Amino acid sequence: MEGTIYVYAWLLYLLAAVGIVLVSWRLTRRFTMRRTRRTIRSLIVVILFTPINIGQDSLWLAPAYLVGAYDWVLGDYSRAQMAAFYMSAAFSLCILLILLESVLRRIFNMEYGK
Repeated sequence: MEGTIYVYAWLLYLLAAVGIVLVSWRLTRRFTMRRTRRTIRSLIVVILFTPINIGQDSLWLAPAYLVGAYDWVLGDYSRAQMAAFYMSAAFSLCILLILLESVLRRIFNMEYGK
């Protein structure tokens, strides 16, 4: 029973996170600077969708920002730093992808779609 509750909790969380991403996508669509808009959107996606393992022996995932905040409040700074590292690595990857896309558009002289 424990495994099915875990899956249902993740499905509910992912549904809510997708809803938040869709709302934030609409809120940021009027930003005129493309890279800023994409960076904000990437930050929201990274915060909501970066998981971290919370189990010692098995694979039990939880959102990294929740684990980091919880462990920081409890004083377990090593796990909070690990969660922050995972999120910063994911955000760095997103920034690299944004910059790569920008450079490729300039090289191939492609127009941005609105």
